Amino acid sequence: MELVVYFSALLSVAAAILHFQLEDCNNSPNKIVHLANAHLSKDPVHIPGPETGDVDLQILHPINGSYALNVHVQRKVLFAFIEVPCLSNIGSCTYDLCDLLSGKYFDNPQHCPVEIVSSTPNFPCTCPFAAGNYHLNPTTFQIPEISGVLQWLAEGDYKVHVTVTNRLSGEEVACYNFQISTEADCSGLGCLFGRKR
Repeated sequence: MELVVYFSALLSVAAAILHFQLEDCNNSPNKIVHLANAHLSKDPVHIPGPETGDVDLQILHPINGSYALNVHVQRKVLFAFIEVPCLSNIGSCTYDLCDLLSGKYFDNPQHCPVEIVSSTPNFPCTCPFAAGNYHLNPTTFQIPEISGVLQWLAEGDYKVHVTVTNRLSGEEVACYNFQISTEADCSGLGCLFGRKR
């Protein structure tokens, strides 16, 4: 009987859902950004499908082109979290912050996703960013279906560690940890290594 209870407890831990959580992990006096009151409409997030989110953003110092964004993603596989490698700019990757936020991916005068332009016209999307307080109103994005080699990422529990580093000084000027769970319509081998519903 003890073996059954032990096995059931292990399965329940393996199938646990990580509820969305955001934690600031930087106390530098040169911190450049503070995020607060981040919300998602669905927990877990369904892929593909609509997801609505909002957040308060405080830019503490002007942000220009001298920052690197480092993203470290871990996905739960059975009983442990393993690193997700950088594949097609998704996963544990390093980006130039202002290149990523340059607006070159969005063909409109605001250089923002059209969803942000519609919900919060004055929300900044491109460098340089002026110091100030901003609020992203509830904004709905359509999360596309993930296919091909990345399909196994569509469903699972994730822990993400994000830092921003000043490239000139090497100082870490922003740090956030967050966790999130995603769910997808999966079948066969695609469900073997993620949570099953």
